[in-house]
Amino acid sequence: MQQETPVNNDAIRQWTITPEGYLQIDIPIARPGVLVYDRKRGDAFTAKEYRSADELFNQDSMNTLIGKPVTVSHPRNGLVTSKNYRSVAAGVVTAVMRQGDELFARALVQDEKSIRLIQQDKTLRGASAGYQCDEKPKVTGRSPDGQEYDTAQKGINYNHLSIVRNPRVKTATFNLDGEPMELEEALAEIETLKAKNQTLTGELSTARGDLIKANNRIVNMDSANGEAYDRGVADGRQEHQLKEAAKRLNINTDSLGDINLVKQAIIKKAHPEVNMDGWSDEQTDVALSMALVACGKKFEQTPRNPRTPNNDEQGSGANSAHLNYQARTFGHKKQGDK
Repeated sequence: MQQETPVNNDAIRQWTITPEGYLQIDIPIARPGVLVYDRKRGDAFTAKEYRSADELFNQDSMNTLIGKPVTVSHPRNGLVTSKNYRSVAAGVVTAVMRQGDELFARALVQDEKSIRLIQQDKTLRGASAGYQCDEKPKVTGRSPDGQEYDTAQKGINYNHLSIVRNPRVKTATFNLDGEPMELEEALAEIETLKAKNQTLTGELSTARGDLIKANNRIVNMDSANGEAYDRGVADGRQEHQLKEAAKRLNINTDSLGDINLVKQAIIKKAHPEVNMDGWSDEQTDVALSMALVACGKKFEQTPRNPRTPNNDEQGSGANSAHLNYQARTFGHKKQGDK
C-alpha cells in the first residue's frame, strides 16, 4: 500500500539555482519513530506504525529514492507511474543521505512553473515521500521515545518525493495571487484558470472564423458588384449599337426612350406585318437578330463615291469593269448607253 511520510514543515534547509536555472533543494524527509494513520483524518487506514532507524537508514532502502521523480503535491492515485509521469513530475531526486537522525534527499526541481511556485511560497515549506513496504507485520511495542505502536515497517521502497503542504494540517498554506490558499484549493484554482484559458481560446477561434466568413462575403459582394458593372457596360454598349443601327435604317430614336421600343422598331422595319404582342424577351431578341440580317441586305448603305482609278496602276480595262459594277448595283447606265 502506498504511504506518505508526515509532512516535515519548514523542511527546505538549503536551496540553490543551478546554471541551467533548476532549483536544487536539500530536504529532510523522515526520521525514525511512530507514524500515526487514522481513517477519521482521511487516511486510507488506521494504524500506529513503527519505522526503526535500521529500516529508515538501510542503504538498499535509501537507494530506491535516488532517481525517483519529484512532484508538487502527491499524485491523486498515490503513485507515480509511466502513465502519469509526464503530467505530475517536476524534477528528480539526485542524492539521499543521513544527517544525524534525519534522512535527507536532494531534489532537483526542473519544471519552470513548479520552481516559480516554490519560490513564491513565503510561508511554510514541506516534504513528504511516497513509499511502499515489503511487509508490515502486526506487532506491538514501544519506540525508544516511548510511543506505542501496533505495526512495524519492513523493507521501505520509495516511489516519489513530494514538496507539499500537509493536507491534514490546514495551517499549511501558500499564496496564490496574494490570497492565502490551501494547496488543494490552489490546484483547483489553477485548473479553473486553465479551463477559462481553453474557453477564451475557443471563443477567439470562433471569432476568427466569423471574421473569415465576413471577409468572404465582402469579397463575394465585390465580385457581384463587378459583374453588375460589367453587365451595365455591356447593356450600354448594346443600346448604343442598336440606336446606331436604327439611324442607318432611317428610324428616329429620339422618341424611343426604352431600348425595347428600339428593338421593336427595327423588327417592324424589316417585317412591317409582324405582331409582337405577348412576345417574350427571348422571342424579341431572336426576331431582332433576323431583322438586322434582313435589313442589312434590304437597306444597304449608299457607298462612298468610287475612287477614280489610277490608270498607271489599273489600266483602261479596270476602269470599264468598275463602271459595269456600279451599273449592276445602283442602276447606272453603262458608258455609251443613250
